[in-house]
Amino acid sequence: MSYSRDYVVTLRIFEPTVVHSELQDEQVGDNRARVEEQVSSDADQRLISLPPSPVAESFRNTPIFLPASQTSDGVDRYCPAQEDIRGWEALESLTEHTSKATLDIIAPKSARRRAASRRAEWLQDAKDTRVFTRVSAWDVPPSWWLFFSLSEDQIITNESDAGLRVLIRTDILAASARMEWAAETVADKSKVVDMVEQTSILAQWVDSFDMNSVLELDLGGMSDVLWPNEAPELVDSWATALSNDDPESAVASFQKYAAMWEQLNLYARSS
Repeated sequence: MSYSRDYVVTLRIFEPTVVHSELQDEQVGDNRARVEEQVSSDADQRLISLPPSPVAESFRNTPIFLPASQTSDGVDRYCPAQEDIRGWEALESLTEHTSKATLDIIAPKSARRRAASRRAEWLQDAKDTRVFTRVSAWDVPPSWWLFFSLSEDQIITNESDAGLRVLIRTDILAASARMEWAAETVADKSKVVDMVEQTSILAQWVDSFDMNSVLELDLGGMSDVLWPNEAPELVDSWATALSNDDPESAVASFQKYAAMWEQLNLYARSS
């Protein structure tokens, strides 16, 4: 049994398999648990290796399927694991925000050179350089909630021996329309620079996928902590108040959300 990374929250795009010729011979099934176990086991091995190996060398082409039996339209979809690609991006961010002494311990120069070389090869040779998955630790970034409407979207709650797991799914056209509206509203009327940048990036990201894709928010091992909560409503109230030129309500919603985030931040540090 691999180490459980319960703090990970994931945003995935599942694109129809029919638009990917390389998947035509794949046997579509509910393989998510198996792929997640493989990815976690690989991460465990790299974590204890000497020297450390911070970036996965496999899984780029490993599909996580969303079978037709789990969709309302009977379409098979998939999301590639892409652990190596996201590892390259994380390492680049780490390089920008970590001291050289610390960086050399957790990501030796040899590993950084190898990752940079493989990323350059991928960018040069790959026909599709989109990243299907975004991850967060401990919490859902407020900008992610702008993709969803909990009163309209599909919410799946699974109880098992491992605990509660909540998945929220919406079709990509609805997600794109919501984020486009939010991005325009925030850009015009908000002074929160991070939100202006994040909503703009997310709007462009989601528009790069097939129009029959599905966007999924997976609360993972944080489901017990993050569900249910007021965060989606508060973020929506904040954006709506901005749109309605109601700064007092916008500030009130944002401050209430920030207070919740601070509590969760304490929870993360205590863990």
